[in-house]
Amino acid sequence: MKNAGLLLVLVVLLSFDSFAQQVTGVVRDVSGSAMVGATLRNLSTQISAQTNSKGEFTMVAKPGDVIEASLLGYESKRLKFSSESPLNFELNTTFSTLDETVVIGYQKISRKKSTAAISSISGKELANLPAASFDQLLQGRLSGVNVQNFTGEPGASPTVQVRGNTSLNREYDEFSVGNAPLYVVDGVPQPPQQYTSPVTGTGTNFIAGINPQDIESIDVLKDASAAAIYGSRASSGVILITTKKGISREPQVMVSAYTGLTQRPELRDVALGAEERRQKMRILEELQQYRPDIENRNISFLLTDSLNPAFNGSTDWQDMYYRKGIVNNADLSLSGGGAGGSNYRFSAGLYDEKGIVKATGFKRYSTRLNLMSKALHERLMINPIVAYSRTERTRAGGGGVGVTARYTPASYFNLSETRKNYLLGMYNDDSDVNTGNQFTFNLNLGYDFSKALKFTSQTSYIYSNSRRDVSTPSSVANFTGNRQDVFSDNQVNVLASNYFSYNKEFNKHSLSMILGSDLEYNQYRSVGAGASNGASDQIKVIQGFQQRYLTATSDYQAYSMASFYSRLAYDYDSRYLLSASIRGDGSSRFGMGNKWGYFPSASVAWLVSEESFMKEEESPFSMLKLRASIGTTGGLPGNNYLQYNLYRVNAGNFWGNDNGTSYNGVTAITPNLVDGVAQPNISWERSMQWNIGLDGEIANGRFSFALDVFNKENKQSLFDVALPVTTGYDRALTNSVGVRNYGAEVVLMANPLPRTSPVQWFSRLNVSYVRNKIMNLPNSGRDLVVAGSRFDKTHILSVGSPINTFYLYQTLGIYSTLNDIPINPLTGDRFNAGGSPYAPGDMWIRDVDGDYMIDPFNDGINPDKLPLGDPNPKFTGGWTNNVTWKNFNVGVLFTFLFDRDVLNLYQSDLFENGAATNSTSGFAQYATPDFSKINIWRQPGDRADYPAYPLGSWRYYTVAGQTFFMDKGDYFRVKSVSLSYSLPNRLVSGWGMKSIRMYGIVDNLMMFQRSKRLPDAEAVNYYGEYEGNGYPIPRKFTFGVELQF
Repeated sequence: MKNAGLLLVLVVLLSFDSFAQQVTGVVRDVSGSAMVGATLRNLSTQISAQTNSKGEFTMVAKPGDVIEASLLGYESKRLKFSSESPLNFELNTTFSTLDETVVIGYQKISRKKSTAAISSISGKELANLPAASFDQLLQGRLSGVNVQNFTGEPGASPTVQVRGNTSLNREYDEFSVGNAPLYVVDGVPQPPQQYTSPVTGTGTNFIAGINPQDIESIDVLKDASAAAIYGSRASSGVILITTKKGISREPQVMVSAYTGLTQRPELRDVALGAEERRQKMRILEELQQYRPDIENRNISFLLTDSLNPAFNGSTDWQDMYYRKGIVNNADLSLSGGGAGGSNYRFSAGLYDEKGIVKATGFKRYSTRLNLMSKALHERLMINPIVAYSRTERTRAGGGGVGVTARYTPASYFNLSETRKNYLLGMYNDDSDVNTGNQFTFNLNLGYDFSKALKFTSQTSYIYSNSRRDVSTPSSVANFTGNRQDVFSDNQVNVLASNYFSYNKEFNKHSLSMILGSDLEYNQYRSVGAGASNGASDQIKVIQGFQQRYLTATSDYQAYSMASFYSRLAYDYDSRYLLSASIRGDGSSRFGMGNKWGYFPSASVAWLVSEESFMKEEESPFSMLKLRASIGTTGGLPGNNYLQYNLYRVNAGNFWGNDNGTSYNGVTAITPNLVDGVAQPNISWERSMQWNIGLDGEIANGRFSFALDVFNKENKQSLFDVALPVTTGYDRALTNSVGVRNYGAEVVLMANPLPRTSPVQWFSRLNVSYVRNKIMNLPNSGRDLVVAGSRFDKTHILSVGSPINTFYLYQTLGIYSTLNDIPINPLTGDRFNAGGSPYAPGDMWIRDVDGDYMIDPFNDGINPDKLPLGDPNPKFTGGWTNNVTWKNFNVGVLFTFLFDRDVLNLYQSDLFENGAATNSTSGFAQYATPDFSKINIWRQPGDRADYPAYPLGSWRYYTVAGQTFFMDKGDYFRVKSVSLSYSLPNRLVSGWGMKSIRMYGIVDNLMMFQRSKRLPDAEAVNYYGEYEGNGYPIPRKFTFGVELQF
């Protein structure tokens, strides 16, 4: 077996095709200059090659084969090989993108003949940009794709939404898992656990294991006509990733590396030293005159004891949690090809980022080997792909302490060593290490029965494992002594995909068909253990702990799916295009009567520019296409065993919960009374979609546009419904939710300067407008209050309203004097909150039910709360610009988001230090805002922007769920600025190299935002909340070099 494997590799690399012969040639532009990096493709065999620094190429072909030469920015040209060499190509410049191919699932088609809504980006746009995960780099570059980096922590996943939010959750869902699109890498759908595993114990983001340098292109399928071929997993869109392959006979070596610094944002504005003490004393003195709730409070000695050694201290303790971050990256690739159509590409990469917050960082090691050969037979293509990646993520155990607005010590506060060890120990001594490994093997076989009929077989095996080790010393742990936790899981995904494709052109007709099937199997295993109160902090493993302080859990799950699919595409005279597809999925997750779901789609397009009347009238359009599509995609439940009653065996949970069940010390098997009730009638989620689009190019592609209007309605979406107590269970899933997303997208591209200009400028603007509203809810459409990231319920689900609409007290102003506070005419009592009368300087909150009392916040419908504010952005997009002059290139990317409401929890936290205690000690002990820059209420008659500082007052000033803390989340960010220079070819070739490029990049350069109170309007979670205890998004400065041999 071993020898057979070695023989296969040798055959692939050293193959020879005796029926073909070597072809040489050169590719030049109209001025006669050599075209470096042009791609030559044998359209009969799909063998590719690439030109060298002199524009020369060598490849294999047979007489009669058609060879196509192409290069971005130039018109493609085809020549027929007739046994005479060399073949000389002359390419004309063009700005058109019509010759580009897009991947639509199981096949590639030209963009001109696409009937679907697809956004695409070349891997060249992403190369060498500083990011731990490639999905972060998609922000602002693709229409209809909203990427928000709500945290700057290295290795963390952003939220990615294709055409808006469609997921409802009863519980807080930090990572917006329900909205995650399907990722497909080299034709292999990635199992959901690979990119939603941040919600498991390990927190591993396997998508971050893909090296951006290995990506050839990314295509996003946005409408059902393209995505329906993926059926049950495509309701939130599909992101297709194609990795690079070898395309040249001549070996090429590429080496690239960059290094840089990451810079923390500005610290929040606080007063320091004597100024801080003076401000606090003044506030206390003023409030004691006018606020009866604090008039008898003792003033903390921290503010008055001049003999205190720390009395004149002036230290901004925020800074002790930060450091200068460093990012390094290195990549190596080797590619080439042999006779008979063999080609290969090997790559290896290392990414290493040290975060700006202490004890945080991320490393990625990646390798990939892509081989392709027709060695065994001229009709048989063998394409094995092997990839391995390892990620190492270190996370601080502080949970935001120090970087949050809460609990930072006052500047004059003298931190004891114990206190300092506690605060810094969360970062320096706490250990939280997350490692992930992923191995992928794909074997693609293609056999050409004829030029029209082809069979493709793809087998893939993905094995991934992750581990998380958490060690908490006794100096940091609360009440548990030291603590050790470990969690490990592994996942296996096997896919067998087989399909026939038929492509035939006759007269003015063109026909393309696909018929195939998939078989998929997924397995998941996990184990976790925890222990506390160990003998020593130096014990970093679970050894020597008492049994009563030990917990453990394990899990095993598996599911499978069988699929059948077909697609038909037809065009007449390259004017009238028709496409239709259907897919049937059968899943083991459903009961017997609901195992199969079917997902059809259809689309049409009319190339108006190909009509004779357009040509006769000398239309300005070099291309104009009208298209429309309709179809259905689907969704699967996350639970693999819904059809069965679920049980637990002495259920002990990870992270220290040891509430197992036993009888007389004997392990017990008990029903899962949370959500373990059998649900065999649950069926597929369905998303009904339609799309109308218009594509156009003017002046041979110098100016182009794409307009889309869409509607996506998710029906039968899964949602947890509370069950009556008499059932014995807490909740169950139902197909009871409907959500509608609708909107429009605009993409404008321009090359404003004439092609003869020495300066070239490419500009692309994309804008997406998305609205959503809830169409159906369980329990006859009854409103449901749900939680955000905090304990109080700050969101509501209501039919006709957007998802996660804010549910808040409405703030009308501030009570300036005692006379401003209403009196209940029936009782004579002053307006109050939960029995506590309001005082001057308090918030004026709207009394919705008119009972002269603000009802306390609770988990249900509150008579004094209102649905106010939409956390879903309506406008998102980006503006890309590239200016080239000689060997210089300048690139600028702007990203923007408009019309979103944000609940500013950070602003609430700024004042909570004082409200957290019934004495002035908390006010004295913790850092507070610089009151000289904030117009707070100080005495009756003040027309203030902020209420009186809430020293122990619980009358809803610091309750985050009110409109006072709601801001507009609009922003316009200078996301990336790059400058590169390529050394002249004549100089580089003399050194025996092909090219040398040097570049510098600034990431997150500048932010313009509407709100002055939000530190960063982008760092907002899925629920529209700025939490304030998150990881700030840093600015990065990198410098790199790229060498090609």
